[in-house]
Amino acid sequence: MSIFSINDNSNYGSILSQAKANKESKENSKISFANAFLKQNASKLNEIQNANSQTLVRSEVLNSTNTTNTSNNTNFSISSKTSSPNYDIS
Repeated sequence: MSIFSINDNSNYGSILSQAKANKESKENSKISFANAFLKQNASKLNEIQNANSQTLVRSEVLNSTNTTNTSNNTNFSISSKTSSPNYDIS
């Protein structure tokens, strides 16, 4: 025979119901936290994407400007200096 006996079935049912409610509450709390975490990360990713898009546009504009300036300039020069004057290349 068990040391513990439950004589009141309604009390036992109430304890089980409360335990189940507590477990569900903890699970819901974890789910709520996970959802909030995901929303926050999605928001941060969206900010990063917007910043990257703006950076890409600026880069393309600068690239386009540099390409236009370079193509209009017909005076190209490559020069290199060495330690010996006999091997200078201009």
